Amino acid sequence: MYKVIVSDLDGTLLTPAHIVSEQTKTTIHKLLKQDKKFIIATGRHNVDVEAIRKTIDAEIYLITSNGARVHNNKGELIYSKNVSTDIAQIISEIDLPKTIQANIYRDDEWFVNKPNPEILSFSQDSTFSYQVVDITTLEKAGIAKFFFCGPHDDLVKLADQINAQYSTQLNVSFSLPECLEVMDIKVNKAEALTEVLKIKGFTMAETIAFGDGMNDLEMLQAVDKGLIMGNASVMLKNALPDFEMIGDSAEDGVAQYIEKNIL
Repeated sequence: MYKVIVSDLDGTLLTPAHIVSEQTKTTIHKLLKQDKKFIIATGRHNVDVEAIRKTIDAEIYLITSNGARVHNNKGELIYSKNVSTDIAQIISEIDLPKTIQANIYRDDEWFVNKPNPEILSFSQDSTFSYQVVDITTLEKAGIAKFFFCGPHDDLVKLADQINAQYSTQLNVSFSLPECLEVMDIKVNKAEALTEVLKIKGFTMAETIAFGDGMNDLEMLQAVDKGLIMGNASVMLKNALPDFEMIGDSAEDGVAQYIEKNIL
């Protein structure tokens, strides 16, 4: 039986309203009472996710910024990996089309090149918000990741542009069709999860994980059992055609699976 359960947030653990349902909270507490470990692994910023953890009211590890940051169950930073300052500067200077908005997570701050009120709706339980700045002149030390929001086709072109030069130095993946993530090549949820399991004395063979986007790919492949949400992106479903698919996030799919198969 699995001892460690790992879940992505948006499109996976959270409802379409971007909150943790009461059923899901109850299920997580049942897991913890059985001495199982529950870990959140998300592309969100740790400050944002800390607010979500408080709504769950449980001491759980947080893998954030797609694995660029790990905080323990006390909220202490235990692992980090940044984009190199020279490459970060180059990425910030890319001439983006007007359809794409650029975002930067730097340490405990969030910077954007232009406002995007829609993205703030993802953080209903948090006061975490962005600052509008000239990202080309921003200090580049401490950047966990870039992410770009816009039409999928435009983001595919941007991904191709970045990969053409930096495929061996940057990890470029889609968390959503309209959201392109850019991190150091060694940053992904599987790498960060490996560090957490090492600390806690568990293995991938004792771990099950849930996800819905391409930024979950490495994690789902690394654990003993990776489960894909019914509402997962077509890209992820095509990448992992033999993986088991469960219910949608709108139906508390993660909680439903845990209740039936783990608890």
